[in-house]
Amino acid sequence: MDMIYVDSSNIDQIGYDEPAGEAHVIFKSGRHYVYSDVSQEVWDFFNTSQSKGRFVNEEFKAKGYPCREV
Repeated sequence: MDMIYVDSSNIDQIGYDEPAGEAHVIFKSGRHYVYSDVSQEVWDFFNTSQSKGRFVNEEFKAKGYPCREV
């Protein structure tokens, strides 16, 4: 899986493991979170969103995607 550096005040890198349906988010603090049950469509919206931090809060967190820190 390739990680992509993004232009964000809080997020450093994002990546998508398509077979597992997992979105990886590495914050500038170094914390790495994995959100599960992420469809390709949701990933595409996340990847192209103007505000990655807002997307994490309004989509992944607010809608209760399973999450773990690695």
